[in-house]
Amino acid sequence: MSASVRIAAQAVFLLAATICYGASTDVQLAGISPAIEAQRSTVAGDLIISGRKSEYRAFQRFALLTPGPIEQGDERTPTYAEPFGGPAMPALPGNVSAKWADLQGRLLVEDKTLAACRGGDSACPEAARRFLSIVELGRKRSGRALLGWINRAVNLGVRPMSDWAQYGVEDYWATPLETLRSGAGDCEDYAIVKYIALRESGIAPDDLRLMIVRDIKDQTDHAVLAVRNDEKWLILDNRTLVMVAAEDARYYYPLFALDHRGVRTFITAVAQR
Repeated sequence: MSASVRIAAQAVFLLAATICYGASTDVQLAGISPAIEAQRSTVAGDLIISGRKSEYRAFQRFALLTPGPIEQGDERTPTYAEPFGGPAMPALPGNVSAKWADLQGRLLVEDKTLAACRGGDSACPEAARRFLSIVELGRKRSGRALLGWINRAVNLGVRPMSDWAQYGVEDYWATPLETLRSGAGDCEDYAIVKYIALRESGIAPDDLRLMIVRDIKDQTDHAVLAVRNDEKWLILDNRTLVMVAAEDARYYYPLFALDHRGVRTFITAVAQR
């Protein structure tokens, strides 16, 4: 491995040591298309009419990602093997790989709990019932409607809270049932719930990526879920109810992609910065 690649790899691990911290809740929404603004207004109106003022206030804090301009003509969006189109390579052992491996072990335990609940176990925890309800309602939909349902259900069902406030540690990756039990989490907790819920809803593992990105606008590391739909990667973000194509999330630079195969890192993005 060349010296430049080693330096880039080290930079990736340092940048991803902490995630989600310092994200601004006062984001400028200039440049949002009329269609997106209309959807945002409709959702906000629904929350006000139903009296869910706390959810409305949380919704106001969601920072909508601003899509880039739509090109006219017959040009088609290119299909990428990875979200954001960057080349990825297996990550060296480090903090992110260790957290992902630890999470897999705890997810296996939860799989047994969910299986028991599906079998009619009367002692099924409330968090498991809630998770299975999200999945069951999601299965009644398909395609983009399914993705939108899961994104909305999780975003509105979990309130933002740092790991320091909830667990007393700097960075803890909670399982879906842990997050739904407390009803709170930070960005990777939202993304993990969506990852498992969509997997349980029938989305192929190869079409799911938990992404750790660098938000170059807010200068923070962030976690989102990327889902491949109709040969295009869509971003499911706890900051917004609107799903955008990965190439339109122009403030996000990919650092890591995590899925059933393990952890991969995007050296090119770090080297460019």
